[in-house]
Amino acid sequence: MAMGVTWMAGVFVLNLLLGALLVVGVFGLMERRFGAGAIGGVLVGAGVVYAEATLGEQMLSPTVGEMKLLVLAAAFGAVLGVVGTVLTVEPEL
Repeated sequence: MAMGVTWMAGVFVLNLLLGALLVVGVFGLMERRFGAGAIGGVLVGAGVVYAEATLGEQMLSPTVGEMKLLVLAAAFGAVLGVVGTVLTVEPEL
């Protein structure tokens, strides 16, 4: 299955949103219980990576080259989502 720009853009936007939502969720939980927020963020983040890898492999059956491009798009999206949210939302820890 040939990957198109649409899939790359979709993965980028999905991870941008997931990164932003994860930061907001972790900040909210850390404002109440610091340790729970930190552990919860790691567990949810690892779960998202596992779910995306598993579902992506089953749904798309990408080649190695396509997988590399998908991983790069996902990583850039997640980084921009996390960094953008951290710079705009200031938690009261």
